Amino acid sequence: MKQSIYIAVVLLTLIFSCKHKEEDKTGADLETTVDGTDAQDDDEGASKLDELFGVDVDELSKRVPAGASKDPASIFTLMMGGEVSVDKSSLSKSDMDALEAMLDTYPDLGQAIVISDTKITTDVSKFTLILSQTEGADLKAINDVIQKLVSPLNSKNGKANNPYAGSFFEEDLKEQSSGSILNRVAGKEMYQELKALEPEEARQKLADHYGIEPKEVDLLQSIGKQPAILNEKQARKLANPVYGKEVEAALADTKTSANFKALVHKSKEKQRKNAERFIKESSSARAAFFKLNPSWYSEQSGEMGNTYRDTRDQLIYLPLGERSFADEVVMFEAGRGGLYPEGALHEPDLLEDTGQANPQMCNIGLKGVLTLQFTDNAITDVNGPDLYVFESGAIEPTILELSKDGSNWLEVGKIEGGTAMVDIHDFVEPGETFTYVRLTDLETPSGVPGADVDAVAAIGGALRLNLDSSVLFEFGKYDLRPEAESLLKELLPQIAEIGKGTIVVEGHTDNVGSAQANSRLSEQRANSVGTLLKTLMKGTATQFKWEIRGHGDSQPIAPNDSDENRQKNRRVELLILPN
Repeated sequence: MKQSIYIAVVLLTLIFSCKHKEEDKTGADLETTVDGTDAQDDDEGASKLDELFGVDVDELSKRVPAGASKDPASIFTLMMGGEVSVDKSSLSKSDMDALEAMLDTYPDLGQAIVISDTKITTDVSKFTLILSQTEGADLKAINDVIQKLVSPLNSKNGKANNPYAGSFFEEDLKEQSSGSILNRVAGKEMYQELKALEPEEARQKLADHYGIEPKEVDLLQSIGKQPAILNEKQARKLANPVYGKEVEAALADTKTSANFKALVHKSKEKQRKNAERFIKESSSARAAFFKLNPSWYSEQSGEMGNTYRDTRDQLIYLPLGERSFADEVVMFEAGRGGLYPEGALHEPDLLEDTGQANPQMCNIGLKGVLTLQFTDNAITDVNGPDLYVFESGAIEPTILELSKDGSNWLEVGKIEGGTAMVDIHDFVEPGETFTYVRLTDLETPSGVPGADVDAVAAIGGALRLNLDSSVLFEFGKYDLRPEAESLLKELLPQIAEIGKGTIVVEGHTDNVGSAQANSRLSEQRANSVGTLLKTLMKGTATQFKWEIRGHGDSQPIAPNDSDENRQKNRRVELLILPN
């Protein structure tokens, strides 16, 4: 996975390599032997620290207390610092369950890991000592937990943060990409100097550098860095930059310095150009989709479609926009290094590979399996690719399977190499829809253990609306209740967004009664809903083809083993498929 995740892996490796070395000596002195074997092992460990973290081991070892071991594990512990804290909210329920299970199995570790109401604090020194003395420890299970407690993304280890991080000044000083090399280096150096200064000194230093007033420094700090543009709709909002009230008021004030106004206008112009560039590139992605699917209905204004950018700077147009993405995690079998399954849901969150674990990104892990469900849309075959996996970094070989019920699976291909798209045309029937997708990571020789999935989208897809039969019908009946009309009216705007296509009305029942009776009842209910919906849609109903299907109890969405689950299975579903 990412380099930062190796922190925990290296920590455990170093601890237990030293521990095993001690056991192999069967009580012999731990100092370097005459033949230099231990020195060679320590040299290899030091080399690994230098390779992964750029550590000057010789220099760092001078800080190890007198009389203490100077093996790589001790040096690594010193490098990590004393205590590392993570926000409790950054961990999922499964993470917390795994942590509590680890502490139940190895209660001594409770001396090093303290759980409070808001955070979890790990004393790395104590953890190292206790773990090195623990017999028969399950390294993989412990590593799966501890790597989340030392994640650089969420940890707070006491190091000073730059007060201008994330602001206009970080971007202008630290991340500038134009100008001479000397100016860029000087900007980076100045940015680093700011965190060592007192607030008033830093403010005055910036004011002198830019030729503005100290109070204008505070206004510039409030602007923030240029926002990362993730999709076209966001770009359209950013194309007309408007900053906070105080900044806008300062721009209109004749007493405001000319340099301040120039800096703000420069920032706005940069944002506007970035947004317009994205919009222009998006039009090409949209045109490519409609060239393959010319009969797909599309309003030129206010359409639900949106163009998204992935971490490899590829643009993909999705005609159903935010409805295109997987909505729920059904099952997650984490492979080695697997983390954060919920990170694969909904719209993509990240524009670039962050190089570290992130709750917004699911790492499936080596040989891991992730099963997702689409609740308000469905996967169907369109011309061209049908599924797109927004994956960070290298595209790891991953098998994709589809299912209608979450039980019976159809393999439709895999993503690998330079593509994250899959065309299901050769595997499905025309108009066939699927609501589950399963991704299985293939264990392959690679520097990145496991696919990092930000989102999974149906490129074409169908709008899927689920109606509870208890709201529409009396038990065992197919005549609509009076309140059914208001419920169906609420669906009209969503159907109007599709505009043209096919509406499939499907009835479903539980397993109470005979299969024949359930099949007949489900079709009658679907027909009742379809008839009323056509009436409510008035003239626009003729823009769609209509299909009525009764599936009886053949497609349950929950086991028919309780009243609650049987209620879930008694439903009417609408599938709206664009042409």
